[in-house]
Amino acid sequence: GLSALIAAICIAASTAAAPIEDACATGEVASCIAARGGERDEVQFMQERLALNSRLHRTQKADAHEAASDVRASQKLDSIDLSIVAATTTSTTTENADGLTLNGVGDLITLLSGLAMYGFMTICCVLFFSYARLSYPMIYTYNAMSGLVDPMPADTMWGWVRASMNVKVEEVIDSIGLDQAMMLEFSNMMMRILATIGIPMIFVIGPMNCAFGGNAAGEDHLSYLSFGNVEFYSWLYWVHAPCVWGVVFVVQINIFSAQRRFLHLRYEWLRKMAPRRANTIMVDNIPEEFRSDAKLGEFFERIIPGDNNVKVAHVTKDTTHLLHLVTELKQAEDELQKANGMFEKNKADGNGRRPRLGGICCGGRDVDSIDFYTKIIQDLRPKVEEERKRVLTEAEKVGGVNLNNGFVVFNDLTSAQVAVRLTGITEDYTDFIVEDPPEPLDIQWNDFTQDPTARQGRTILGYVLTAGLFLAYMPLVVTITNLAELVDLGPLDSVWESVAPTAGLQVMVAFLPTFLLAIYKNCFTLRAAAWAQHKLQSWYFWFQMMFVVLLAAVGTNVAAFTEALFTDPFSMFGVLADTMPYATHYYMNYLVLSWLSQSMVLTRYVVLSKFKFFSQIFEEEEARKWAEPEDQDYYGIGSRSAQWVTFAIVGIVYGTLSPPINFFCFITFALKRLYFGYLLVFAEGKKPDLGGVFWVMMLRHMFVGLLLYTILMTGVFYRRAANAGPMLIALPSIFYVIWSMQRFQSSFQWEKLPFKELTEESTMDAEKRTLDGRYLQPELIAS
Repeated sequence: GLSALIAAICIAASTAAAPIEDACATGEVASCIAARGGERDEVQFMQERLALNSRLHRTQKADAHEAASDVRASQKLDSIDLSIVAATTTSTTTENADGLTLNGVGDLITLLSGLAMYGFMTICCVLFFSYARLSYPMIYTYNAMSGLVDPMPADTMWGWVRASMNVKVEEVIDSIGLDQAMMLEFSNMMMRILATIGIPMIFVIGPMNCAFGGNAAGEDHLSYLSFGNVEFYSWLYWVHAPCVWGVVFVVQINIFSAQRRFLHLRYEWLRKMAPRRANTIMVDNIPEEFRSDAKLGEFFERIIPGDNNVKVAHVTKDTTHLLHLVTELKQAEDELQKANGMFEKNKADGNGRRPRLGGICCGGRDVDSIDFYTKIIQDLRPKVEEERKRVLTEAEKVGGVNLNNGFVVFNDLTSAQVAVRLTGITEDYTDFIVEDPPEPLDIQWNDFTQDPTARQGRTILGYVLTAGLFLAYMPLVVTITNLAELVDLGPLDSVWESVAPTAGLQVMVAFLPTFLLAIYKNCFTLRAAAWAQHKLQSWYFWFQMMFVVLLAAVGTNVAAFTEALFTDPFSMFGVLADTMPYATHYYMNYLVLSWLSQSMVLTRYVVLSKFKFFSQIFEEEEARKWAEPEDQDYYGIGSRSAQWVTFAIVGIVYGTLSPPINFFCFITFALKRLYFGYLLVFAEGKKPDLGGVFWVMMLRHMFVGLLLYTILMTGVFYRRAANAGPMLIALPSIFYVIWSMQRFQSSFQWEKLPFKELTEESTMDAEKRTLDGRYLQPELIAS
């Protein structure tokens, strides 16, 4: 998350430069709120003020209709007290402890300053990457150099642009995996959605808001194309209401169309799956009488129709002591490799000095590193072989070192597919839980050796810690911010004052994926690193929804917002409508900031720095191995998937309230397609592949965002329209989205090949991928 922190400092500095003036309007209502405002934080204060303003206007609207039915309520309200709304919508941007800024006068200058600053820095990052790519092909073009992808990008400064744009998703699936390829497809889908929605929004709805909205924005020029310029009870809400259905249809149609295309890619991916993985099942909760390799294999041979179905079965073994010895041996071998690499480097430099080692590990003596680690390896290898032989001998008996899970490898795909779909194998539905296995090299074998009883306790603890992190998120943001504001940097204090107000938010945003993964890896049984990323994607998305998309509504009191959500869910219509329309400028800056953060990712500056360091010790090929991969907490596919969907939801949810957001969001995904079309294909190492699991979760999350959009817009029309008409037009879209979500879940059989596909020639004759590793604990494999 370092790039997020660095980029955040820039936006904080430009935001703090905006003029600050009092946002409170005079009048009885405002005075009442101001009297109570000292007891609340600024975001809650603004939320309460907006809510009371809305109630005031509804009361005034009713009075106006009763006094003169032939006079439009909005006209009468203009003469009563629309100054309160004007004061609210034209108030100056105000910085809060949670980093949120509300719309205000001067925001256009702030945005233009940000565009200039971030645009310049983005160009610098792109130029750096363009030059560095030619100087360090091991970091930026290795996949093409190693033959993983073809063709090699042109060896020119801008050759990477053409290479990225020429990437076809279906052509790179075998090279980078279906999961990574569908990230590019998600960018393509979002550009289509945003272009379809954004063009009429920007060139039709925006100008209508500007010309016929009633100039409610006043001097807030950035709101002229947005809802901020439309008066309460304007006839324009009758135009906006059908637009909600237009957005819903566009998003839904594109999601279903993209999923149908994915279905073909997924089936092709399954057909080409390496036999070692395709013909294997993972079995959990094996009854005690079947806990041996022979017994487990005999059982599945007996229940699957036909003869000679099972090739081999492996029950997980308790290898606690063996694993400890193997880990020590591996560490010693790694250190010996480093020492030899340093020695070779010294010889190449002409001095030939052998590396030395001293300190506690050597009893305070100064010893030769190569001799020291060589002796450790010589001592450990016989112990490892002896312990391995003992475990394998005891494993021949039922029970004992044999645990309650393992793998069964079949001789053909059909038998494996029949087995993986079995349920109710015994009278106890919890026995013989069968699943598709992850890639062998991605398996976290420690999770297989956990005590089942202790596993339940750790799982409960994991959920408790996740809930605690959720509730403590904003308090931690405020605490870090307050501590940051106490720091005195002397001459640099003026610069620090512009950064400190958002320090807490940026620290938490940067390290949240690390916190979540730490909880999941220590508390949940995940079995594979890719599955840990999938769990991170699911939970990180909900954190992003609460603390990014809904930040204006949540404020700093997460507990109060959550309580209101569950105890009075219908109040959410008003809460969202009274807060989120006044934070659109914040999300414009948020999207512009992402251009810089993405450009910093393009440079791969962390991986490059590690490569430069290890190049002082090893040859380039070995140095690259030590430098890769990029941080999988923040830049892994789980975190990336959640972040990308968050950007998409920001564009959809706020794109109608402020049409220019469609443009900024389109640019965001255009840059993602350009940058990651190169990074994922040519630069970053190949990751374990789950075959589109992350893609499906992203589309499900898109429906969550679409549901939020319909609830928000229904609430906005309820608060602002002169009558219930616009609200009633938008209201059914909520139920339509819910129906679409359910239909999406049930309409696509994507996880497994249909049985009719298993025996077709397209499956039997498909060119299979290769796969390294075995479904056997590595410490049991003799070196």
